[in-house]
Amino acid sequence: EPIEVDEGEWVALDITNETMMWHPVHLHGHTGHLVTAAGGVRKDNVNVLPMATQTLMFQANNPGTWMLHCHNIYHAESGMMTTFNYLK
Repeated sequence: EPIEVDEGEWVALDITNETMMWHPVHLHGHTGHLVTAAGGVRKDNVNVLPMATQTLMFQANNPGTWMLHCHNIYHAESGMMTTFNYLK
């Protein structure tokens, strides 16, 4: 399912990995803050460790349709991708 947002909205993507492999998840067109107990780090690619959840927070300030996918191409090809769409 596509992820839909309004322009200007602050988005918190909770990315949960329910597998025993790590996944480098990449959001095109945006740079966000990786939310951690130690604070935030600016990223557009988030390494999600096995059996863990990572939160990426960013402002939806680049209208268009953007890909969100695992950077392990064989994972993306098997369906670990979606689009990030702005509502009109």
